[in-house]
Amino acid sequence: MTPFIASTFVSGGSLWLYIDNNVVLKNSNNATVELEEEGEYIVHWLVMGSPGSSYSITISSPREAQFQLTRVLGMAGKDFGGFRYKS
Repeated sequence: MTPFIASTFVSGGSLWLYIDNNVVLKNSNNATVELEEEGEYIVHWLVMGSPGSSYSITISSPREAQFQLTRVLGMAGKDFGGFRYKS
């Protein structure tokens, strides 16, 4: 098993972080999830909140999924994104 280690922060809204359509984190939090060593995974997120609110996502493990993002919500107050990785 390989640890998937992530942390999130959101001000003035809600954030959901998923792996393969399973919720890993909600709002501002930290999590470690054990994943199969050899696999292909999809990481995606959805953020909703007040325009001008900020959010950040940091994935520190595994190496193949390392990722850092900080954004400010636009006038729609919504954002999303994602990526795929193989371990």
